[in-house]
Amino acid sequence: MSQRRVVITGMGVVSPLGSSLAEFWESIVSGASGIGDLSKLDAALYPRPRSAEVRGYDSVDEHNDESLKPFGQAVGYTIAATRMALDNARLDIDPDTPNDYAVMVGTTMGNQDVVERTIDLYGLTEEDDTHPEMGTQLQFFSPALLSSEVAKRFSCYGQSATLVNACAAGNYTVGLAFDRIRSGRNKVILAGGADPFSRTCYTIFHRLSASSADVCRPFDKDRTGMIVGEGAAMLVLEDYEHAVERGAHIYAEVTGYALNCDAYHATAPHPEGRGAIQAMQRALDMAGLTPGDIQYICAHGTGTQANDSSEAEAMFRVFDKALANVPVSSIKSMLGHCMGAASALEAVSCALALEHQKLPPTLNTEAVDPDFPFPLDVVPNRSRPAKLSHIMSNAFAFGGNVSCVIFSKPSQPLGVH
Repeated sequence: MSQRRVVITGMGVVSPLGSSLAEFWESIVSGASGIGDLSKLDAALYPRPRSAEVRGYDSVDEHNDESLKPFGQAVGYTIAATRMALDNARLDIDPDTPNDYAVMVGTTMGNQDVVERTIDLYGLTEEDDTHPEMGTQLQFFSPALLSSEVAKRFSCYGQSATLVNACAAGNYTVGLAFDRIRSGRNKVILAGGADPFSRTCYTIFHRLSASSADVCRPFDKDRTGMIVGEGAAMLVLEDYEHAVERGAHIYAEVTGYALNCDAYHATAPHPEGRGAIQAMQRALDMAGLTPGDIQYICAHGTGTQANDSSEAEAMFRVFDKALANVPVSSIKSMLGHCMGAASALEAVSCALALEHQKLPPTLNTEAVDPDFPFPLDVVPNRSRPAKLSHIMSNAFAFGGNVSCVIFSKPSQPLGVH
């Protein structure tokens, strides 16, 4: 099969920075924060009750959609983000016409909130037997529903897949969608990530002492941890010629990616960034680029001691002294860490950065850690203009799962492949 070009023609978000594409981007460039006091759980149970909860969802259609009520929150978020992405792409899908359009959604917790809701509904404890009516509730637990409901509701008759690759899952879906479209298997794939606000997830990071008591300070010498978030982002990835034929607006092109698992530890990153180094190098190779071609790195940047040190080491190993000329930022300083939605939201941010030629900023970082192998140019507080042709976006996850995607400014038409 010939290799096709893969472009982004539509995007939709449900996030702690708002539940519309315009609000999301305006919040990013202005350096707004979606982090606040914990309200979705009992804050008295947590010594560090900070969170990044979705804002503006009550104003979208899906908030009042009764058909979504039995599902987990992430399904509703995903449906809303998909509708926005399709509207943004101006892609009308005729349910009566066969198509090869596929759906790929990444997640960490899936529909874990369904289990928590069921436990609360029946007042269950560890000593209780299973309640006979629990099956009615738990039929909506399967993570597969995140993609299958999108496929059903928007008449996508190609493949439907939910990828559970923790915090790298959004990039995983973009990368695999890129592969399928590039090889000619699909013309359109709806790809992204979603996660609900789950007390399971929140408590895990709290017990790992990974959460911050105030704000997220990625790469700062005084960083104290991450902030748990939630949300969804979906992107319309499309065969370039299919997009041109229907007159679609092209935000960005996906030009390379790599997936990797160094399997170093269940929760800790490899201290020298072994998997991250390999993923960045392979993504550059696939895109036919060198480190000197990258004008911006959208970092994983959680604000934890271990992750930021590992990522800084990996970036230096790949870029060497060229890293001095590559701005780096982490939008998790504004969004919190939205788990499976994180790198999907970052993909949207990268596409918009290329569209508007602006660098997303990092909040709260005042002094970059001097123990890093090389000083980082961390974009502070507000967006700044830049000439952007190629962006690298990193996403790392528990278990050593690593993903890297290269987003590029659309080049001149290349004709028929």
